[in-house]
Amino acid sequence: MQAESSPLLEQLQDIHGAGQPGWWPPAAGWWFLALILLLVVLLLLWKLTLLMSVRRRRRAWLKALEELNADHEPSQSPRDYLAAMNRLFRAVAVKAFPGTACARLQGKEWVAFITSLMPEGSANDCLGALNSGPYEPTPSFDAGMLNERARTWVRLYG
Repeated sequence: MQAESSPLLEQLQDIHGAGQPGWWPPAAGWWFLALILLLVVLLLLWKLTLLMSVRRRRRAWLKALEELNADHEPSQSPRDYLAAMNRLFRAVAVKAFPGTACARLQGKEWVAFITSLMPEGSANDCLGALNSGPYEPTPSFDAGMLNERARTWVRLYG
């Protein structure tokens, strides 16, 4: 039996190491890492898109505020100015707080809603003009302060 297996034994080679592994296809861990990286990039792009959308919307609201100031002179047509300012506050609130009752608020409740969301320590007394100003024959209010409150409102919630 040895005589016939001897040519076969001579063909055997000594133990040798495996060749270098190829770079493709990557191991499962690399695929998992690539998937995680892709998800992170997509999430960052989504957040960036949202941020750009918010900035674009805020710029549009601030432009609308500038147009409001250009179209309505508070000393000449104070009721129209207050009505337009009230529409701006309400439009921003409806966009910023969907699903709430802010669109139906009227009068003092509306002013209280705005005041509660403004930063502490700011002079919010001028916001009271939004309550009754559009309905008074000659409303008196500080247009500069109201304009500044509107800018703050847009920057916070626009």
